[in-house]
Amino acid sequence: MSERWLLARRAYFVRDLVRDFCTVYLGIEEQNRLFTRDGLVSYAALRDLLGEVNRKGVFWRLKDTAHHLFRQMTEHPAEDAILIWQYAGSAAPSGVTVQTPVEALLDWCIGYAFHECAKLREDAFQRQHYSSRLAQLARTPSVTDDLYDPLRELAAQTHESSSRELHRILYVLRHGLFLLTRYLEGEGGNRHLARWLAVEEDLARRAFGEWYPALLQALYDDRPHRLFRLAAENLLDAGRPAEARRLLLRAQSQHRLDEEGISLLHTLDAAESHLERAAS
Repeated sequence: MSERWLLARRAYFVRDLVRDFCTVYLGIEEQNRLFTRDGLVSYAALRDLLGEVNRKGVFWRLKDTAHHLFRQMTEHPAEDAILIWQYAGSAAPSGVTVQTPVEALLDWCIGYAFHECAKLREDAFQRQHYSSRLAQLARTPSVTDDLYDPLRELAAQTHESSSRELHRILYVLRHGLFLLTRYLEGEGGNRHLARWLAVEEDLARRAFGEWYPALLQALYDDRPHRLFRLAAENLLDAGRPAEARRLLLRAQSQHRLDEEGISLLHTLDAAESHLERAAS
């Protein structure tokens, strides 16, 4: 992947990073609720979340996106740059592959949580197939205690390991949300990210939780309402003026438009009126 191509697509990758991180986090939270209620996690849901090499799930795509964004070669590394772990003991193949401290830790969190989730998926498979089968065998009259008892505790051990894995995954991903607020400083001009945040605001709020105000602060400083103008501009760039206008109207109804957003809404209102007059 060329550096020029990556630079041209960077705004999309940053949007995908935030979108997929939120999706993964909420997916794991849902499995934790299921586990707390029923003592189970869904093997099918975790399989879809992770995917396979030839059919990557959202978690796998998130890991790939992090690698694209956080593992870049440079001839002039910053003073606080960190050599990524693959090349910590030897020179990189060409140039120097470095990360900032925030990039290094966020990359670590995503990779660690991904592989921990793979372990959780295997535990879910064990619980769904082998633990259930063992319980069935235990109820069979011909299976005596001396045959069954040495295996009795294994199902409980699988349950305990699932609990520990869920705890570790959520702990790491929650810290990842904090790291994202640091990473996104300076990304306030990213219209693709703004559009996703504006359209999927409920999802973003649920994922970031207590960190959502910090997210807006990192992106827009003391002007959080810029979010909606930037999102509307992205919709206009995509040739969707009606959607842009509806978004601005919604933001206005919530008293969340700044002067530039109001000005853009007036422009779209005028264009809408012009079209209506032309059609009548």
